[in-house]
Amino acid sequence: MKTADVEQIGILCADDQPVFTAVASRLRDAGHTVRFFDPRSELSPTHIDDLALLVNKQVFPLNLPALRYARRTGTPLWNNLVATIALSSRLIGLQALETVGFRTPRITFEKPEFEYVAKPCYIWHGDPELNGEGGFYQERIHTEPIDYKYYAVNDGTRVQTAAKRVTSKLHGPKRFLNQIRPRPTLTRRLRRLVTRLNLRGVGVDFVKDNENRFWAVDVNLAAGYRDSGLEPALYKSIRTNLPTSTMGDIFSN
Repeated sequence: MKTADVEQIGILCADDQPVFTAVASRLRDAGHTVRFFDPRSELSPTHIDDLALLVNKQVFPLNLPALRYARRTGTPLWNNLVATIALSSRLIGLQALETVGFRTPRITFEKPEFEYVAKPCYIWHGDPELNGEGGFYQERIHTEPIDYKYYAVNDGTRVQTAAKRVTSKLHGPKRFLNQIRPRPTLTRRLRRLVTRLNLRGVGVDFVKDNENRFWAVDVNLAAGYRDSGLEPALYKSIRTNLPTSTMGDIFSN
């Protein structure tokens, strides 16, 4: 039997993640109780039963049974569970990006002759590595060592987007460079991805080649949204996904 506190929101995310701690602060100011759950620790059915909504920001395999339990027993999840499971496979993620019109690099399952980025097949099995060992090998697009990170958040009214430039983790620690104006063609396809997969939040990583073409290299449902300015959109998105009886006027705060 459900025992949920109608005001309690769970966030599956480290409790020191800067964007989601800021969002949690706004949710508490609006009268909600917010509890963070370590995504590397197992969630129990009791945890789920106490929640009005679980924000599944970051998911590891040990918590998939709890997410299935939530869906079965009526606790809403912020991001679509089927998409969460499917996009944990990097190969499925790349296929999804291609399906909505993004250009993606070619991949092989044997080490290729050309330069490549080695990637684990699942997002929780580690980070990509330049010319290393992996479950599959993605062609390296020759360009400056910079990633373009695009974010989308469905705030209940529209899909808001933002973009930034960061140094590539393939060449050392990631470092924020600057926010950029999102390209209309990329944002249209990003919104299409959100709509088709019924997502609330997602990030897509791009690189730009020497001919000024953008290549989508990863999709991430565990996006951190740092330096994106999307905290208000995330706040609205989470409140919109609360059960109707708990929402009140979601845009009043």
